[in-house]
Amino acid sequence: MTNHIKSTAEFAKLNRLESDLIQSQNNFIRLFNSSIVPQWIYAANSLKILIINEAAIRQYGYTAEEFLQMTILQMVPADEAKKINLFNEFLKTADTHFTVIDFHLKKNRDSIAVETTYINLRYGNQACVLVSSLDITDKIKHEEKISLAKLIRQRKITRNAINGQESERDHIWRELHENIIQQLAASKMYLGMYRSNGNIKLDYLNKAETIMLSVINETRSLANSLIPATLKIINFSSSLKNLIDIYRSSHSFDIILSCEESLNDLGEEMQISLYRIIQEQTNDILNKVNLKQVTIKLWITEQIQLLIEDDGMDLDTSNSYPGAGIANIRNRVALYNGSVRINSLAGHKTSLLISIPIENQDKNKEQLKIILVEDDPDDMELILRAFALVAPNCELTCLTDGRMLVDLLPTFNTADLPSLIVLDYNMPLLNGLETLRILELDPRFNKIPKIIYSSSDQNNIKSLCFTANAKGYITKGITMEEIKDNIQEILSFVL
Repeated sequence: MTNHIKSTAEFAKLNRLESDLIQSQNNFIRLFNSSIVPQWIYAANSLKILIINEAAIRQYGYTAEEFLQMTILQMVPADEAKKINLFNEFLKTADTHFTVIDFHLKKNRDSIAVETTYINLRYGNQACVLVSSLDITDKIKHEEKISLAKLIRQRKITRNAINGQESERDHIWRELHENIIQQLAASKMYLGMYRSNGNIKLDYLNKAETIMLSVINETRSLANSLIPATLKIINFSSSLKNLIDIYRSSHSFDIILSCEESLNDLGEEMQISLYRIIQEQTNDILNKVNLKQVTIKLWITEQIQLLIEDDGMDLDTSNSYPGAGIANIRNRVALYNGSVRINSLAGHKTSLLISIPIENQDKNKEQLKIILVEDDPDDMELILRAFALVAPNCELTCLTDGRMLVDLLPTFNTADLPSLIVLDYNMPLLNGLETLRILELDPRFNKIPKIIYSSSDQNNIKSLCFTANAKGYITKGITMEEIKDNIQEILSFVL
């Protein structure tokens, strides 16, 4: 009798559970169908659409029967199919949901931009995905115009900053050359006239003339340090000889210069950069002791090669490299994807060897394409400012979250692939780790270095990112100097 009562109670409980389940399913279907957001459910393995709501029917123009004969790949342009497969494979391995921007096709083949959310669920006793699709075509066109305007503005700011620096140097040079130097030269002439007239204090006049000559030489040296003015008048090799003559006239050590005439055919930007590098390194060498000789060789093979050797000894032996100016030299060379090598030779000699690919000699770092994904606008501003200071000519594509990058994947041709991808870790919708995992599903991006650049410094997060094939993990600096160092480290993965 007890067993019979127990069985009856269990049977009643099962009936209630089954009734609740049916009620729950009915509530889900009612909510699903009444949603104003277009939705459908598809089977994760076959990609076949299993159920569709009225809002989706209105948005896409298919009947319910037509939808149920389709797979989700038939709803997207052919070039979007690969991305949809990537999403589906990602969902099979991730207990998560995410939102991305997709492009879908209506029945009349019109293309629309949609904000699509994918959610894993069980439906009909199989693994399925619930998709919500919101048409944002008009909204995204507006945002694209704003983003394009911001990008153009940023590039103009960077280019104007560079041009402004050179214009300012040119202005200072003209002021020094056309005003100060000419006035001092006139003073020298008048002093010479006094001496020729036989005035008595010739010793003082001679000293004054000597001082004036010294001021003229120092001012001329300053003028040449601000702008290689001779490049506007004579060729590159002659300008270098003129620069070396100034160093020789004011210092006791010997300078040997070897410069091929073919370097005169280089573009003006490259000539100025090489001029500045030689100037920077020579000024650093001036701080050494027991300096007797400096050798400068500049030639072209398959690359532009610059070798600067000296036999001086650093006063500060704790320095790991000769002179603080080496940082500026590295920055300049990095603009052309070149390399810098420093060797300490026997007898305290130091050798600086710079190599720049010849194909880049008249190009700037716009050949280096970098995708930067950062959701914090303040961090983005600081990072862009640091890039403008460290490597102003690289081509930056700035995105505000991982989903935007994933949306772009189908649009990349082989020639358009970036040189480097920099990802913040803490981002909404798709964080840095999730974005890495999706990128790994596209073989075109396997060889492209991917760097996590984040304020998170947790070892477990770093390990997960390296497991997802991040090439590097760099913790964000706080000061501008620290951020500039971060950018240098990021660039080292492609230079």
